Amino acid sequence: MKKNTVIGWQYGPTLCRAIGLNIMLAIVLVLGNPPDASAQGYSSIPKTGIYGWRYSNDILQGVSLSDVFTFNDTITTAFGPAYANVWTSPANFLQCKPPTGRKFSYALCYYSGPDAPTGHDSGNPSLPCKLSADGVVANCACYEISTDDVSPRIPYYVDLHAISNLSIYQDTVEACGKEGEKCAATDRDPPVCEAINTNLLVPGADLISVFSPVYSSSYFTKNQSNSTECVGNNAGIYAGCMTAPCYRTGEKDASGRNIVECKCPVYNGPYQVGQANQSCNANSSGNAIGDGRGSNVWSAAYNPAGGPITLPEGACVPDLPGDKGCGLLDPAKDYSKIVDPSGALCKNVCAAYGGGVNASGIQVGYSCDATLCTTIGIGQENNSSFPPSHNAQLGLMGQACNGIQDVGGMKQILMVEALAECSCCASQICGCSNISAATNQAVFDLNQQQRAVGIQPQCDINDTLCGQNQ
Repeated sequence: MKKNTVIGWQYGPTLCRAIGLNIMLAIVLVLGNPPDASAQGYSSIPKTGIYGWRYSNDILQGVSLSDVFTFNDTITTAFGPAYANVWTSPANFLQCKPPTGRKFSYALCYYSGPDAPTGHDSGNPSLPCKLSADGVVANCACYEISTDDVSPRIPYYVDLHAISNLSIYQDTVEACGKEGEKCAATDRDPPVCEAINTNLLVPGADLISVFSPVYSSSYFTKNQSNSTECVGNNAGIYAGCMTAPCYRTGEKDASGRNIVECKCPVYNGPYQVGQANQSCNANSSGNAIGDGRGSNVWSAAYNPAGGPITLPEGACVPDLPGDKGCGLLDPAKDYSKIVDPSGALCKNVCAAYGGGVNASGIQVGYSCDATLCTTIGIGQENNSSFPPSHNAQLGLMGQACNGIQDVGGMKQILMVEALAECSCCASQICGCSNISAATNQAVFDLNQQQRAVGIQPQCDINDTLCGQNQ
């Protein structure tokens, strides 16, 4: 196996952004060899407090850049520094909830690397990761995932060991434990989530690269490990994009999705590609750069135990696609023993569904519940016609969930789903009956549109959210 060596990370002028009162911050980070863990590890660095608080309160008081942002180049595991993106247990993946009441975006680089599109959906775009001329940074094309397009009810995930901001890493370790076990076992909010949600993890970044299962159905293959081992002679340079800063360029793919550029650090060592049956060489033909394979590198991570990187065990996650997500409402289950339909919680939930009207006059909580979960794959496990095209999925989610980020009472809705351990089910659990005629028609139409592209709506699965043709 190759010895792990650091290639480094350097930020160029593209990271400059104006931040309030004509203050310009320019970040230039140059990393050398891995630091001595005993000299520069977590225990030897004074606690500095959560970065979001420090940045908000101190940036206008004449502090230097090093006081508000220090890149995390510490050895966070026995297998490398933070930017090696090492994952040692499911608890390392910290669950973050996107903010509601405003637009929020994050980046997904998990499928980036070669020039040619990967995955099994013909609509998947090209998402290349290109090494810079000096080989110290990978410029990766990545998806932008916005709560305007994907419901904020779907969480995203951050690898604890790969947090790029040293202060935030320290605070998150203190709150969640060195492996993330304290946050995985409770509803404690990891500090890194607050920093990302307030766009303060890396000064000047437009958004941050994290992990989301939103597009997994277009890349993952059923009944396969969905991982390619690149170890031994196949190890080499890869991009560690977790919590890397990303920037909007105006680029869109053929489906109209925003593609952003993420400045990912690079590392030399063993890794796994998050798709099955891929070549460890991300180049179709090489030109001598980096480790000699070519200018393209995979966005990847490393699981020392081998195999795919998985989400935390424990209670299922509402509205999350995949085997860690909760299923749809089960009509045979008595949920009233868990959530009282006549209680205060359900009254608040139904008020949120009734009052959450979007610009089209539709109660978006109902229309989103009828469409979101089934469109991303929940309840479709035995549906041979699933998944539909990217365009169909995005069109349905955009139509059904338009304005969901502005709905009040989202915390109560998610609480009901978490207690009942089901997805897109709060209105049914609480017996909400304040759906309007226009919304009933919209739900009916959305169900028809789902059927037309091979999706089984909740109406066909559990006889709820069927809508009504006026």
